[in-house]
Amino acid sequence: MDIFAQLLVASLASGLMLFGAVYMVLRKMLAAESHRRNVQLLSAAKEITLPLRLQAHERLLMLLERISPEALVLRIHRPNATTGELHSELIAAVRSEFEHNLSQQMYVSPELWSVISMAKNSMISCANTCAASLSPDAPSIQLAQKLLEWHVSNELPTDNAIRQLKKEVARMF
Repeated sequence: MDIFAQLLVASLASGLMLFGAVYMVLRKMLAAESHRRNVQLLSAAKEITLPLRLQAHERLLMLLERISPEALVLRIHRPNATTGELHSELIAAVRSEFEHNLSQQMYVSPELWSVISMAKNSMISCANTCAASLSPDAPSIQLAQKLLEWHVSNELPTDNAIRQLKKEVARMF
């Protein structure tokens, strides 16, 4: 009986060791398979989201270009308007462009979105400052000239935002 008990203990011990080895191998294989699946899912998600993110960056670049002073003046200026009318139309155009692209913030970093929001606010502030120095009844050409002069003598907030946007796109690749 003593030999039988020893054989039983040895068989149980070797069986437990074999079970432990099989368990560890299977666990590592399952973990590797899970990791491989996660990598595949991330890769597939990137294939879907990368074009969306690039499109969002393109739209935001267009927003920044469209709210720059020279683009606004060329697009909105009417020769027979007053400074007050042009000022109102400039502010409305900047806000409209921004609101039209609000959903794009989902595809960019919070830091970039903050820079874009600041650029929008700075352009509104610039228009307000230039308009405040003129009579509301003055010809709109005076406000247009003042905005373009400001543009020539100062770095545009939209230029900084465009640089940040390009940096973020470069990091995607």
